[in-house]
Amino acid sequence: MTHEEPVQQLAVLGDEFDVALAVAFLETSAAELLPRLAAAERDGMLRVQGGIVRFNAEHRARLSASLGPLREAEGHARAAVVLERLRPYGLIEIAEQRAGAVAVLGLDSVLEAFETAVAGSLRAYDWDSAERLLKQATAIASFHRDPRADDLALRRARALYRAGRFGEAVDQCRVVARNGRSNGNPRLVAEAALVVQAIGDRDVCATLLDLCQEALAGIAEDDALRARLVAQQARLRAELTRQPADLEQASIALGMAEASGDARALVEALHAMQMAKPGARQVDERLALADRLEAVASAAGLDEYLGRPLGWRVDALFQLGRRPALDEAIGRLEEYGRNRDDALSAWKARMAWAVLAQVEGRFAEAVRLGAEAVEIARRGGHEMAEFVYRILLSSVKGATAVGEVDDGRIMDFPLGNEAIAAYPAMEAAIRGDLETAAVFFDRAFPVRHTLAGHELEVGAYASLAMTAWSLNRGGAAVALREDLLPHAEEMAVSATGQAASMGSVSRFMGQMAALAGDWRSMEEDFARALRRNMEFGDRPGVAETRHDWARGLLRRGLARDRERVDALLGAAAREADAMGMGRLAGKVDTLQQRLRAGPAHPLSTRELDVAILVAEGLTNKEIAARLRLSVRTAEKHVLNIMNKLGQENRTQVAAWVTRTQADPRRSPTR
Repeated sequence: MTHEEPVQQLAVLGDEFDVALAVAFLETSAAELLPRLAAAERDGMLRVQGGIVRFNAEHRARLSASLGPLREAEGHARAAVVLERLRPYGLIEIAEQRAGAVAVLGLDSVLEAFETAVAGSLRAYDWDSAERLLKQATAIASFHRDPRADDLALRRARALYRAGRFGEAVDQCRVVARNGRSNGNPRLVAEAALVVQAIGDRDVCATLLDLCQEALAGIAEDDALRARLVAQQARLRAELTRQPADLEQASIALGMAEASGDARALVEALHAMQMAKPGARQVDERLALADRLEAVASAAGLDEYLGRPLGWRVDALFQLGRRPALDEAIGRLEEYGRNRDDALSAWKARMAWAVLAQVEGRFAEAVRLGAEAVEIARRGGHEMAEFVYRILLSSVKGATAVGEVDDGRIMDFPLGNEAIAAYPAMEAAIRGDLETAAVFFDRAFPVRHTLAGHELEVGAYASLAMTAWSLNRGGAAVALREDLLPHAEEMAVSATGQAASMGSVSRFMGQMAALAGDWRSMEEDFARALRRNMEFGDRPGVAETRHDWARGLLRRGLARDRERVDALLGAAAREADAMGMGRLAGKVDTLQQRLRAGPAHPLSTRELDVAILVAEGLTNKEIAARLRLSVRTAEKHVLNIMNKLGQENRTQVAAWVTRTQADPRRSPTR
């Protein structure tokens, strides 16, 4: 016997296997086999290292073909028997060996082995292995025209989805639907339409929506399946339009699901209801839906759905600004994604950690974590994840002045109305491009309420407020503060998905109060913003609030505020420097220079005229006559002067004029 003869038989074991398996397969001894392997290695056929045999792929293919179909099939059958004896838990290897022996063992035996191996992979949440096995089983069943091929193909699509390979999953769903169409099986079309969920890519949504509509036309009597299809329609239309899901349609799906008593239909209908209530004012309802979905899915053993309520809680706690409950919720979501190898949950958890890093001023770490998250999503072709990551990068660049944002990408977000222009307006304002900011502001402000009930509502209002603050648009201030008022204790984030955090809503309310000259509200708003940002651990938000508060105080123009302004700006400067917030540091420096340079007094020209006449001892009536004013106007000027100078009476005003020689250039108008 030449050395090629046993090596030829070993070709059925695959490209790589260990010597112990080869010995058992050939029913020989290691002492007899090893010299033949050494000879084959010298001939370049294979390599033996550390007890592992690795075939040269070209030589293995030649040797395998030389066996002939029958001997090759018999070899695979024998290998399967040996594996079952030696390694009964090597289910994948056993199934693959049986696949090569279908001509000898029969189709049922082969598919049974694949079923066992797939079940083992699913128990281990090894979606990639399950998909690979189902792909092989589907090909074998299809080759033999076995009707089980359609179900195997559908299960492969589900495995692809669970593995996070969303694009491939949709392609497989198209194949399954085509088979269902050609076989006259609308149920197969329906199941294909329901495989991929919670993916917002437009092409994916459009494909699945078409399948839903087709399936509903063919499914008449299965209430549970129809409920799932209606719920899927509601979700897909919401993703396509970037608007809340249709509440009536979601309610219909929920009613059908409850009537059917089907747990899977119920959890999918609850998801549609959650998407019908994405607005910030509906946070309590979303939390209640999360509790209900988790209870239903847990009771029914539908653990593949449990990532959804975990993610909803993360979103709600971000909005409500509740730490450390938020950290715990992200940790639970991350654990779920890791333990079940769930790509969507893993991506969302990583993005949530990235946003928390941004919140805490750890900008480099935020970018790193965001990049890791988007890599998880890219594996499956999850295009919306790219957009979410882009927003995070824009937020970091806006704070650190590193690089520039891309307004075009923001405006490409398919929202369906002009209100989305609030975001590029804010970004242009942040980087000092006030001309562009004004253009976008004028587009978004008049239509801002078209976002009422939308997940981006509060973020858009906050963006418009920040832009108005930069543009000095006092005419918009009162309206924008009223828009934000219901969310004063919350964080300015997207209500159902995290890309970046803008910090306390009250900060933007304080900006608007300052623009409107509502000084009491300004003090209350900025104090609340400082407290909420500190509670949430938002270090950049704390620094930005201090800067804005100082700017508001300077706008008010009271002399007694100068020490407060100096303290606020000093703290903001230290914080900005510690976190590398270049843009904020520049703004703080500008205000500090303004504070140091003057003006020597906070009075207007007319108020200065009145103050000098007060110092001369004139009464309000005499001042009014001298300056040709009404007595009431003169009284108002005197009160304003005392307020701005922090003085309590006319004598102190006179002393201030004398001490500072406020107007050495001219005498009052007579």
